[in-house]
Amino acid sequence: MATVDSSPALTTITQAYRFAIDPSPEQANLLASHIGGSRFCYNALLGLVKANWDENRARKESGEEVTKEDYLGTSHFDLLYLWATKRDELAPWWAANGSSTYNDAAQRLSRAFTNWRKGAAKFPTFKSRGRGGSVRFMNTAVRLSDAHHVRFARIGEVKTYESMRKLHRHLERGTGRIMAATLSQTSGRWWISITVEVKRQVPVTRPPERVIGVDVGISTLYTGATPSGEHVLSVVNPRHYQKSEARLARAQRVASRRQGPRKGVAPSNRWLRANARVQQIHHQIADSRRNLIHETTTMLAKRYDRIVIEDLNVKGMVKNHSLAKHVADASWGKFRRQLAYKTAWYGSELVVADRFYPSSKTCSTCGTVKAKLPLDVREYTCEGCDLVIGRDHNAAINLARWTSQSAAAGTHSVAGRGGAVRPSRQNIDEPAHLVESSTETPILVGA
Repeated sequence: MATVDSSPALTTITQAYRFAIDPSPEQANLLASHIGGSRFCYNALLGLVKANWDENRARKESGEEVTKEDYLGTSHFDLLYLWATKRDELAPWWAANGSSTYNDAAQRLSRAFTNWRKGAAKFPTFKSRGRGGSVRFMNTAVRLSDAHHVRFARIGEVKTYESMRKLHRHLERGTGRIMAATLSQTSGRWWISITVEVKRQVPVTRPPERVIGVDVGISTLYTGATPSGEHVLSVVNPRHYQKSEARLARAQRVASRRQGPRKGVAPSNRWLRANARVQQIHHQIADSRRNLIHETTTMLAKRYDRIVIEDLNVKGMVKNHSLAKHVADASWGKFRRQLAYKTAWYGSELVVADRFYPSSKTCSTCGTVKAKLPLDVREYTCEGCDLVIGRDHNAAINLARWTSQSAAAGTHSVAGRGGAVRPSRQNIDEPAHLVESSTETPILVGA
């Protein structure tokens, strides 16, 4: 009898670590110079390409012969060569910044032209100065001095607000390699996002012993149930944006009364302070939302072998002006994206049910499908078997049964076994898979 090797395999994955950094005033000026240099290079190259194309178009219209060689190329290396020939004329100060600054600008502009040709984006536009910005350093330009300092070429060691010990350990023992790092300034703070190739022990995907269906919503953010009908997960929506909306509106009113930036006029110091308070509130909202999604998705990926979610048309939902703010605050797209890569890390499986599968309208006991179920109806009442159950709980049960029943029956109908039976509680205290760098028991959020 053949045996299946379930030992974890060593796999190389690409992972990003993001840290807030605390530069000195002198270092902050150097960081801003690198971001400004990248923006200037991007705009200068775009201006040269547009001017060249406009000139060739005018020559064509006047009857002159224009060949392919007359057009400036838009590949990464073409743009780098163009910058090397024009940089002394356009930017005599270019040597003050590292070479990664201008390589990043050429790479971004080349990608923008590629996306435009594919029809995935509009024609590239010039970057404005007053919106933070970012610059990407290559691996040789960034390294970790220790668990609390990152060293940039031309800038020196910059302290981080939090410890980088997990990343530092990977680099020390040779299981990690820095690929690149992106420096950005958002919400009035400096951030470094380090892309690393990490070797992890990813367990072999096991048979789906523990399955959960997760239904997302507005009032209850995540509702989870097993195929047997047990309600094992409930995360109430904290409504991060709505809770801070009044405080944010007040801060924005204060900033609106100050002298903000406009053409030919520099912003006042009072506006800068007021705008920093606005950005701080936005930053707190985003951090709180991101933290809850990370906690929930990590717990699900570690504890369950198969996770079934819906394929929601979020882009279409935000067009509904009554729900747009609530749908955007829920961040369902980020929830799905994090589940996708975390299930790969921990050896579990993510299954996305068909977009038109009526999980909320289908009775989890007898399989009766309602013709209509308005959003304001929060309890599901079945006319066939008189089942009364929470709408989200019912949808989660149907999602948990989606994989096996859709494969067996080849239909969207749900068989009626186990709907009215409440079995013994599933043991969720045991981790579903090995964890590469931690032995901590994940927290069951909201259950």
